[in-house]
Amino acid sequence: MSSQPNPPGVDPLLTRVAAGLDWPTWSSWQERATPAPRIDVGAGPVNSAERAAEVQRRRSLARTVDRGGPWLELFDDDLARRLAEQNDVDLGPLAMDTFAIKGLLAVAGRRTEAGSPVRVDAPAETATAPIIEQLRAAGATALGTVTLHEFAFGVTGVNPHAGTAPNPAAPDRVPGGSSSGSASAVADGSASFAIGTDTGGSVRIPSAFCGIAGFKPAHGTYPADGVFPLSTTLDHVGFHAPTVSDLGRVHAALGHPVSDAPAQVRIGVARSDVEAADDQVRHAIESAIDRLAEAGAIVTDVEWPDAEETFVASTGIMFSEAAAIHAEQLAVHADRYGADIRARLEMGAALTGPQVAAAHRLRRQLIAEVQATLAQVDVIVSPTVPIVAPRLVDAADPALAPRIVANTRLGNVVGLPAVTLPAPTTGAPVGLQLLGAVNAATLGCAIWAEEMLR
Repeated sequence: MSSQPNPPGVDPLLTRVAAGLDWPTWSSWQERATPAPRIDVGAGPVNSAERAAEVQRRRSLARTVDRGGPWLELFDDDLARRLAEQNDVDLGPLAMDTFAIKGLLAVAGRRTEAGSPVRVDAPAETATAPIIEQLRAAGATALGTVTLHEFAFGVTGVNPHAGTAPNPAAPDRVPGGSSSGSASAVADGSASFAIGTDTGGSVRIPSAFCGIAGFKPAHGTYPADGVFPLSTTLDHVGFHAPTVSDLGRVHAALGHPVSDAPAQVRIGVARSDVEAADDQVRHAIESAIDRLAEAGAIVTDVEWPDAEETFVASTGIMFSEAAAIHAEQLAVHADRYGADIRARLEMGAALTGPQVAAAHRLRRQLIAEVQATLAQVDVIVSPTVPIVAPRLVDAADPALAPRIVANTRLGNVVGLPAVTLPAPTTGAPVGLQLLGAVNAATLGCAIWAEEMLR
C-alpha cells in the first residue's frame, strides 16, 4: 500500500506517532454506555402540581442573554403543564429541582456552540451528555442552556459573541468564567443548581465571584462524555448551587456518598495563598479560619506548592491539549475565534514536546506533594480567588487571568476534589476554598464549615 510523502522537514516517525494518538475531537464523540449511578428513591411521593408550580416559578425568573440574563435557550414553554399531568409517584430525589446546562454540553436535537462563532454551522447533536440524563433520571428538570466564556477557555466570563452573563451579587463586576452562566443562573434563583466544567477553576471562580457554592469533584467522578473538551487531563465536570448542602444533596442523589465531618476537623492553611490575597479577601479568609478554630477545628499552617510551579505545569498541559483539540478548526476558521482564545491556542501549538513532557513531570511532583500534605490534615483552606471579581470595565486587562487562577489550578493539576463556599464579608463576595483527598470527606468538611460560618 502506498503512502503519501511527508511534507519537507516532518519526521515520518513523528507523523506515525501523532496519527496514533487519540486526541479528543468533538466530531468523533459518540454516546457511550456510561455506567449509570445507583439513584436512591426520594423521601416519598412528590405532588405533581407543587412540582410544576416550582418549575414554573424558577422559569419565570429566567432571563435570556438578550434580556440581560445568563440563559441561551429555555426549553419547552409547555413544560409546567406536562409536569402537572404526571401522577403523584416517587419522581426521584431531585424532583423539586431545576438545573441549568452549560452551553458546552451536548443536548440531543440542539447544536453545541460552546459559546463560539466557530460552531455556528455545527450540526445538531444526536445524543445527550450522560450527566444530563443522570440528573433527569434523579428527577431534576433541565430548564435550558446558559452562556459561558468561549470554548471554556477564559476566566472572566466575558463573551461578546454568545453574551456575557450578569453577576447578580455584584452587577458592575464580571461573573467569572468559564462557567459564567451556570453560576449566574444559580445566583439569580432561576436554577436550583447548574452543571459547570472546571479545567483551571471554571466552576469555583464564578461561584466565588457570584457568592454561591461550587464543587469540582475528583477527576472522572461525573461522566465527561458529551462535554466539549478543553484539556482532558485537567477537565472536570462539576456543579454550582446556593449552598454546599445543596451540592451534597445533588452528589448523593447521583449515587455518591457524602461523609459527616470528623468530630474535630483538621484544617491545613495554605498560608502563602492567604498572605498573597488582596486586603478584603485576606481579612475575610482569616476571619473565617478564626471562626472555624473557635468551632473546634485544629488549624495549622502547611507547606504548599509554589504557585508559579502550578501555573507553569497547568498552562503547559492545558494550552498544548487545547491546541491539539482545535488544530483543524483553527486552520480553517482562525478568523472566527475570539482574539484571546486564538492567542492561547497559538501559544499552545508553539510548545515543544520536551516542554509539554516537563509540564507533566512537574504535575506528578505536585501530586506527590499535595498527597503528602493531605495525609496530615482533612482539608486545605485558602482563598478561592485572591481578589474580588474585577469590574467589567477592567475585564480586558491581561494581568487579571494569572491572578484569578492563582489558587484554583492546583486542584485540577492534582485531580482532587475542591469546594468553594462564601466567606462572611461585606462588599463583593469572597470565596473560601477547601481542597481534600476524597469527595465524600471533602464535602462533609465543607458542609460543616458552611454551618459554622453562618
